[in-house]
Amino acid sequence: MAKRSSLNRPVAVKDVLQDLLNPGDREALEVRQRIRRVWEAVVPPAMREHARLVDLRRQELWVEVSDSVWGGELQFLKPRILTELERALGLGKVRDLRLRVAEF
Repeated sequence: MAKRSSLNRPVAVKDVLQDLLNPGDREALEVRQRIRRVWEAVVPPAMREHARLVDLRRQELWVEVSDSVWGGELQFLKPRILTELERALGLGKVRDLRLRVAEF
């Protein structure tokens, strides 16, 4: 078995991932990271404990909530969340926020 060459310096995870991921994968990862940053900036910490981001499908951001009460509270923030997502991602990347009750 061949010896690995030693690294002169630590390698950033970002650099390793860029070599592993396809360009489309990197773009999707960056979009998800921006969504997470907007989510954490807009949704209060107490509410984030009862809601979690699930998926982005067909320009809809899917969120699970622990019960319908938290879903109702999140509905009040929906316009602000969508506005901030549009600002961070550009027009049309996320058109709607969908909520569903799930146990977690």
